[in-house]
Amino acid sequence: MPEDPDGTRASTSSDEPSSGDGPDGRVTSRAEGGDATREDDPSRRSVLAAAGAATLGGALSALGAGDVTAARLDPDATAEALAVERTDDASTFPLSVASGGPTPAGVLLWTRVAPDAYDGETELGVEVAEDESFDRTTYRGTVPPEAFGPDRDHTATVDVDGELGPDGRYFYRFVYDGDASEVGRCRTLPEADASPESLRLAVASCNNYRHGYFGAFARVAEEEADFLLHLGDFIYETGGEGVGDRSIDLPSGDEHARDLADYRHLYRTYRSDADLRRALRSHTMIHVWDDHEIVDDRWWDYDADAPASATHPRGDDPEFMRDLYVDGIRAYTEYVPARIRYDPGGDDELDPDALHEDVRLYRSLRFGDLAELFLTDQRLYRSTPPAAGDAGPAASVETAAEEPGRTMLGSDQREWLLEGMTGSDARWTLWGNEVLASAFRFVSDAEVRVNADAWDGYREERQRITAALADADVENVVALTGDMHSYLAGYLLTDYGLGSTGDGATGTGDRVGVEFMAPAVSSDNLVSMGDLPDSDTVVAGLQAVNPHVEWFDSSHWGYATVAVSRDETVYSAYAVDRTTDAPGGADLLREYRVPAGTPEMERVDGGDGAGTGTGGTEGE
Repeated sequence: MPEDPDGTRASTSSDEPSSGDGPDGRVTSRAEGGDATREDDPSRRSVLAAAGAATLGGALSALGAGDVTAARLDPDATAEALAVERTDDASTFPLSVASGGPTPAGVLLWTRVAPDAYDGETELGVEVAEDESFDRTTYRGTVPPEAFGPDRDHTATVDVDGELGPDGRYFYRFVYDGDASEVGRCRTLPEADASPESLRLAVASCNNYRHGYFGAFARVAEEEADFLLHLGDFIYETGGEGVGDRSIDLPSGDEHARDLADYRHLYRTYRSDADLRRALRSHTMIHVWDDHEIVDDRWWDYDADAPASATHPRGDDPEFMRDLYVDGIRAYTEYVPARIRYDPGGDDELDPDALHEDVRLYRSLRFGDLAELFLTDQRLYRSTPPAAGDAGPAASVETAAEEPGRTMLGSDQREWLLEGMTGSDARWTLWGNEVLASAFRFVSDAEVRVNADAWDGYREERQRITAALADADVENVVALTGDMHSYLAGYLLTDYGLGSTGDGATGTGDRVGVEFMAPAVSSDNLVSMGDLPDSDTVVAGLQAVNPHVEWFDSSHWGYATVAVSRDETVYSAYAVDRTTDAPGGADLLREYRVPAGTPEMERVDGGDGAGTGTGGTEGE
């Protein structure tokens, strides 16, 4: 790997959907009649508390830890494997089912067989149909027992790319020894040259099991959404005491995950939540990680050629951190059906010294000519952030402005993003962006500070991106963001004018798009931490120094929806109670409309007018 962090190497694999031969590490199955090849969060707390005190393309290869494909099976054998004696069996499939990695011709289907039910000899059947009763079957296949054995923690991810039709809605289930799983619903992408009229995404992030219940996912399950977009922190890497019955004891006995057993335990615990299982069963998920899937506030130390973090007790130990990434990424591929590059090699184990070559999460998905979604990986390639090793990511503006070559994306990913966003002919350009892209400035102890873990810590690279969008006259850019445990609606500007005073002299650049943040499902936010009685105080102080922000709320939890049509994109922010697992409703907090052709948002939820922010000017 290069010594220069701005020259980070990333995979140059094709972004075309996979088909034909199974890629390294992919668990495939054979179809009937043919091949089926187809904790606490101290860092967020420090930023939010400081703000409160200041009154503010395509699918890649998939997946799997093994290099196993099934032998060709005759139709009679497949039929035998799919013979059902019991339906909706939770004892054999305690974590239910899920789908992800959509393409125009398929999805990834996921389940886990209970270890007590696994006998090492029986094949796992998988079935996809156009109807819930499975009378109109589209795909039938089997997975050999060694492909979902203890080496994979009994998980199975089956790629049915090439077996389904475009822009289709399907039902699927798994069958093991006569026991059928619950029925899931999945969705494929439209063809790249199709012209769909609409796209509706349910957007979620930051579901900390120990901090609260996942009622937001129960509401997401009921949404008439095309896909669930999860923007990271699907799990948190810590154990310890939780609210109610939601404590976690890691197998290692440590507070922070330290090995594969810990990560697997975390995924099993999180997926034990009935509301999360229901959401994953109801919608095909598009996922991109943030930091907590491995370790809080992580970056790549290019001097040591290893990942690092100031929040893990051994975050400054290069050898340990490389091995931790190997284990965390392996568990991720076992439990999250995401169509990513994961190449563990012939020994089924990632090379700790070649993580940048063997793993690639950034990718794009095209929803016909209506929208293209670019998902960026903002953790595997980012160089050391400002104030690394301090007690959290809050840093002075001066500190955050140092080191002009600092990168969040690495050069290969940045060029891929810029070429993709400026070259796309889709009507809407969506950016699945894990950390806040807009400036978030606040004044603490008479010092102007920013969240250096977000794009404010990588301002030069942010400006390169927004300037490229402006120079190419890219219209209809919408960044969809998580991470901050808050709601936010703001503008993407070519220049935020971040100076060293708190006089509000910011937001002087041209608008190139808008940014909408999904709140935390359950992770602690500003008000829950007791730093403010309500978020109104934060909003007043925040907008005084960040006039490009139309709305900010850090007193609720929930999810958002984003509805894209030819004429507009509408962001709807919903609040859902995290304090109980009892059924509850979703309250609409805000709704903003962005008309096609202009980066201007309009509040349309019937509230008291648009937000007070006035930052930035419309691009020419």
